[in-house]
Amino acid sequence: MNREWCFAFLIGFLTLQCPFIEGSCYFSQQFQGEYVMQNSANVGGGIQYSLLTITPNSISIWGNCHKRNDNNVILMFNYTDTSCFTCLHLKLRSPNVLQVFASSQETISKCFINEVLAELNCPSKKSLQTRGETTEILLFKTKDDQGISTQKQYCPIDGKYYTNYRGKNPLRPHECIGFNSTVDSCPSGSTLNIRLRSCTFDSYDLRFDCLGHWRGSGLETYLVFTDSRHLEGQKPKYRCALYKQDKVTGKIEMAVSRDSTCTSDLYNATSGFETFILAPKTENPWPPEVSFGICSFPKWMFGYWEYVRVEGDTMVYKDHSSFKTYTIKCAGAREDGDKYFIFSRTQCNEESFNCMKIASRSKNILEFQLGINSSQSKDPYTLCAEENFDEYSWVTQGRLDNMSKPQNGLCPITGEYTGRIPDALDLCAKLWSDCRAPDIMYYQVSDCSTKELYEEREYHCLGHWQESNLLYTYTQRKDVADGTSECFVGSIISDNEINIKEAGEHCQRNMDPMKYGMKLTKTKPLYSCAEHSTTTRPKFGPTGSPRSSTVSPTRKDIESNAIPKLPNENSSSQKASIYFMLAFVALFVAKQF
Repeated sequence: MNREWCFAFLIGFLTLQCPFIEGSCYFSQQFQGEYVMQNSANVGGGIQYSLLTITPNSISIWGNCHKRNDNNVILMFNYTDTSCFTCLHLKLRSPNVLQVFASSQETISKCFINEVLAELNCPSKKSLQTRGETTEILLFKTKDDQGISTQKQYCPIDGKYYTNYRGKNPLRPHECIGFNSTVDSCPSGSTLNIRLRSCTFDSYDLRFDCLGHWRGSGLETYLVFTDSRHLEGQKPKYRCALYKQDKVTGKIEMAVSRDSTCTSDLYNATSGFETFILAPKTENPWPPEVSFGICSFPKWMFGYWEYVRVEGDTMVYKDHSSFKTYTIKCAGAREDGDKYFIFSRTQCNEESFNCMKIASRSKNILEFQLGINSSQSKDPYTLCAEENFDEYSWVTQGRLDNMSKPQNGLCPITGEYTGRIPDALDLCAKLWSDCRAPDIMYYQVSDCSTKELYEEREYHCLGHWQESNLLYTYTQRKDVADGTSECFVGSIISDNEINIKEAGEHCQRNMDPMKYGMKLTKTKPLYSCAEHSTTTRPKFGPTGSPRSSTVSPTRKDIESNAIPKLPNENSSSQKASIYFMLAFVALFVAKQF
């Protein structure tokens, strides 16, 4: 027996024994679209970008989606004589930013002869937790799956600042000192406007248009944006930064990378290719009505919510439809208890009086309304009248800090339900709860006849409430970018039958789940822990955003994509023993030669 034959036998045997079994391989809607990525960074020629496309079952430059395990995806190119496999870890950071990890720079361009070897070279959980242990690539989405240009994103930095600036220049100092430079986000909260003054170079203005942000290690946050200086060829179009903010002083330290990665000359929030130090400007005086702290918002509101933060008499609200940031001061509480007379100021110093209606839906859910009409004069009786509110329009917010611990009752269902998609009756839906995590529920869409899996979602239930004989449930998606929320409205017909409909991000009212929703029938009273004790929870790869209308997808068939039964039939202990066998036999082969 020669070495090549023995090794081929080993790999062939193990390929049969340890396939990825976690689900059909596809990229859902939120991942699909057109992207650009940096492919070179030349000192003289600047940054070069290449285009790539993600379809339901492929990434143009890396191959077809072959198998997956959570966010680790094995991609495959089929050639005449052989196949090429590679493993990448995909992490959607925002609707516009997809981060790709490989175990090493070599792995990205290396071709493995089968999926087992590719799987052994997937980035490990430990390596993903340590910056620099893996190779990182940023993909910047330019168009979604419908060919529509991507939408702007809210910047996480709000307020007005003075700034110091320092850039790397080997020939002479490249800095702006004295805090004569300024930063603000007027007129749009999606943009940081920077005006550099008192510099060692000619003064100029620049603009950072935010694409997404996510939490880094410690107290640092990653921020990705487009740099307006690319129009003059001075800087790359896409940039990555790290920043941190002192919660007491409000001071922000931010460092920016040299190119379109988060690794080149970017070490932490204080050390990078360019650095900024932002010091908050003193606020303009507030009117006497809100200057003496005679009113405070309810204590249960205090803290951080999705688009809102509240402390004492002050609430900061980032309106993601208008991209206006409102600093709201409490000016008086109404006798009916749920209305507060307020004074608000935007980031562009637009000021007005208004009234706010507030409701606590659960420990983790806040809803509020701003009056339809505002006023330049103090008129609480008119502004807080019921006629100034739209009963169907609420802003729904989930708590981000001090959330109540997982408990029974946060999700409105127990057991397993099935049904058909109303506007695509050849597609079947399955919704079920997890007895190990009572605040989690799962959702799948598959072909009713072939059982091919098209979509999977994982929801963290924050709570639910009843209103006008309807049940509203507010959730956070766990399988896509952080900060993705969804609301459902439902009608419980009986213990075994419910009708539900997606109600958007802010629990839209005036919707009829009986007329327009999906009918689901209970097939199992409880998703039993004992029955599935040898399996992990359902495995989800990269999945997408909710579809406003679900239709039958058209996809290229990949013969190697066997659709496993759910729940998985192989246990984690079986998989571990297979990898032990791989290591043992490989050692045996090496010793024989």
